[in-house]
Amino acid sequence: MRRRRQDNEYEFSDDEDREAFTSASRNEATRQLNTYKISRVKRNHRDEKYLSLANEVFSYLAWQKLGYYIARNDQLECLSLRRCNLSDENMSAFFHGAARNKQIKVLTLYGNSFGADGMKSLMPFLQHSHNLTSLNVSGNNIETDGFWWLLQGLGNGCIEKLNLRHCGLSNMSMLEKQHCSLPNLQVLYLSDNSNIGADGCSSIASLLRRSGSKMKKFYLNRCNIGDEGVQLIAESLVNNKSLCYLELETNNIGKRGLTALLKLLNNVETIQATYNSNHVLKWISLKENLSSHQTINYTHYIESALKLNQQFGDGVDYHRVGRAKVIQSQLQSQNRFILSSLLGVDDYYMRPFSTVTSDIVSDYLALVGRESGFSDLYRLILGMNSELGFGHLRNGKGREEHLIDALADETRCI
Repeated sequence: MRRRRQDNEYEFSDDEDREAFTSASRNEATRQLNTYKISRVKRNHRDEKYLSLANEVFSYLAWQKLGYYIARNDQLECLSLRRCNLSDENMSAFFHGAARNKQIKVLTLYGNSFGADGMKSLMPFLQHSHNLTSLNVSGNNIETDGFWWLLQGLGNGCIEKLNLRHCGLSNMSMLEKQHCSLPNLQVLYLSDNSNIGADGCSSIASLLRRSGSKMKKFYLNRCNIGDEGVQLIAESLVNNKSLCYLELETNNIGKRGLTALLKLLNNVETIQATYNSNHVLKWISLKENLSSHQTINYTHYIESALKLNQQFGDGVDYHRVGRAKVIQSQLQSQNRFILSSLLGVDDYYMRPFSTVTSDIVSDYLALVGRESGFSDLYRLILGMNSELGFGHLRNGKGREEHLIDALADETRCI
């Protein structure tokens, strides 16, 4: 018999619960365990913080009642409903009640069968869930309309991790709206949305470029973004101080895209540009993109720059990383020559030293001689102004330290 509550909502008896929440596709032990967990959620048991259901097939009424039970629960923190055949209709039944829960921190709805209408039903829950930090709706064909409902719900909330893999996304322009800024977002999965393309990257770039961005990890595999999309992403990260992990696998990335990434990490146009390159990114995955002898050179130097970024741990010491890149890329002629060729920089041995003045020439020579050798000394001299003299060596510090100090004086970047 169903009991009527004061809020005009019926609830199942324990026997009805067992019948309603039993799935014929699961073994008896699992069915009993799930019914036991749902019973504890229904009674708001203080030790029931996590409810996980997978491959369950519930009726419309069962989803409705489970939603009511969760609405009244203030202990549940994590809710996972994976591959549970949550259609648009069942999403409406479930979140009609569950939308009132304000305690859930992690919600997983992976691999169900809802679309844009299901996301519309989810929106009230997102608007009221001020504690929600992680949301996974991957594997549901929500498309552009569903994405719109999603961002309307999340808005400027506290979401930190958002998984939208394989959701049929294409138009990403909602990310450019100020009321959909996702200011606390740290991890974003957009992989396996092949219609995002380069056009979608324009909107994604605005999110990464936004002042105060907290994004740390970004997954954009198999999204058909090509070279143009990579260029947009790379340009958006020039001043980004948070993103440290980026996946761009299987995106048909060639020379132009790799050039943009290399320039982002190690721009050798000038010493100051090298020093001010991106030192935050520590990992870029480029598996299964275009392969050739030339692109291998690009990936080698991209990996080299990433290793320097990794060298100084989680906390970025911009000064130390910048120094290391200048020494490796500007003061070693072979590296400078190859990098200049890859990035299309002219006069590879002259431009980096165009600001050198006579009083620090000997300091330059001291460090180049120590770090690189006579060949680089010769190329350094060629790159200096012919009118410069060879001023005196400074006293006190080692010669290599003299040059670093000199670079600081002359370029104001080290």
